[in-house]
Amino acid sequence: MERLVPIGMFSAMTRLSVRALRLYDELGLLRPTKVDASSGYRYYALGQAGEAESIRRLRALDMPIEEIRRVLAASPADVTALLSAHRQRLQAERDRHDHMLAVITRLINGEENLMNHTITVEVLPTRTVASVRRHTDLAGTGAAVADGFGTLIGALTQAGRHPVDAPFLVFHDVIDADNAGEIEVCIPIGAPIAATSSVQVGEMAETTAAVTVHQGPHAGIAPAYHSLTGWITEQGHEIAGPPREIYLNDPAVTAEADLLTKVAWPIRPAATRRGGSWW
Repeated sequence: MERLVPIGMFSAMTRLSVRALRLYDELGLLRPTKVDASSGYRYYALGQAGEAESIRRLRALDMPIEEIRRVLAASPADVTALLSAHRQRLQAERDRHDHMLAVITRLINGEENLMNHTITVEVLPTRTVASVRRHTDLAGTGAAVADGFGTLIGALTQAGRHPVDAPFLVFHDVIDADNAGEIEVCIPIGAPIAATSSVQVGEMAETTAAVTVHQGPHAGIAPAYHSLTGWITEQGHEIAGPPREIYLNDPAVTAEADLLTKVAWPIRPAATRRGGSWW
């Protein structure tokens, strides 16, 4: 019979914390060979060390647990394909970081102008929208947005409706590396559908907004916000609501370099407050 070791020893052997081993047990990813019926204490076989090491290394490469589960259960050919797909995601993330570091270098060296966007004033029309709200941190924003749009598309499909304009996000809070907050994922629709426990349906009133368009990967959108806030301040306008990001083309079929995102920030124009003309 293969020798069993207690969870503390197995943790020391595999460099996986006891907390992580308990989590992997609960998730069915790495089950102990034996659990003491009276104490609940977990024991592992020495032969499980290889599987534990694979899990540890894949987690160090930021592979989600569900994907690790598929890798461990896959045939050798499928393992190769799954790891290749993850390698491509890691390369895309590295490319994104390289781009960000290059921008930071230019900023520090005074070679990057943050205020180089063209700003216009637009009246955003009244819209009936289906929306979902998500609370997220910076790292989870992409997943929260994808989940939100998935929920909305499911609700529209069930109701037999289609979007009537570009989808958008409303940022109700500032979300950065140190702060989580609320986002609202929105799809304009022609007429109301039944609201659900997760999908809200309502009308967004007409509003005047300072607007600019960012072209390229979303990771480089920050200068658009700098340009907008700088222009709003210089013109003496007041911010009148949270900013929106309106996605003008589909990232599923558009190259990153060609992505267009309209950033619209509701304002209360200075001239309006003085009772005169805007211009």
